[in-house]
Amino acid sequence: MDKDKEKSIHEFSQISSNMQEWDKYLHLAVKIKRAKGQELFESGEIWNKLYLLQTGEVKLIRLSNDGKEKILWRGIAPCLLGEGPFFDGLPTLSFFVITKPSVLYSFSAETVYSVLLKDPLIVTSILRNLSQKVRLNINQNCCLSFSELSSRICMYLYQKMHISENRKQFYAVPELTQQDLANHLSVHRVTLNKTLRFLEQQGITGPYNRKLTYILDVDSFLNLIQS
Repeated sequence: MDKDKEKSIHEFSQISSNMQEWDKYLHLAVKIKRAKGQELFESGEIWNKLYLLQTGEVKLIRLSNDGKEKILWRGIAPCLLGEGPFFDGLPTLSFFVITKPSVLYSFSAETVYSVLLKDPLIVTSILRNLSQKVRLNINQNCCLSFSELSSRICMYLYQKMHISENRKQFYAVPELTQQDLANHLSVHRVTLNKTLRFLEQQGITGPYNRKLTYILDVDSFLNLIQS
């Protein structure tokens, strides 16, 4: 698979960047530790701080009016959280949930405007993170419009793919339950389950399990991603 295609796959659902330029400003922030399952901010709140996720992982979630959950993207440390609501000053419509124990640094609005934005490297970092999220949303919209569900499933599994030590077996560690994956791909769980069973029946993947899912036919698997 060419590098541009591989890059677009990783930009389908996750955000992560090199954030070394922030290290010299960490002393100006408040260090926060959050356990798995905790919320960072609730929907409807005004963000008056900018967050740097130093270690761990979060997911950004939006709930529909009838309570259905959609995972918009995952933030994998290091990355910024909340640039949009911080700078536009509007209440959030989505919320962050910690998916792995995390360490974050919280920068006040005063620090952001009086110190951080005077550093061109920090400004570039903020723009880079925002650009990643714009690209991610475009990729998701295009994928939802043009790609079959089987391709989208394989695209997600590819991001989580590993190879065994003897380099003979490919497998994925999805981490998401079927319901979470259905939410992430904006489909009903029954529809997702049917497609997972189709992939299994075609010998492309083994039975889906959030802890380990085998990729049995790598060529067909990659062809689905590229289709």
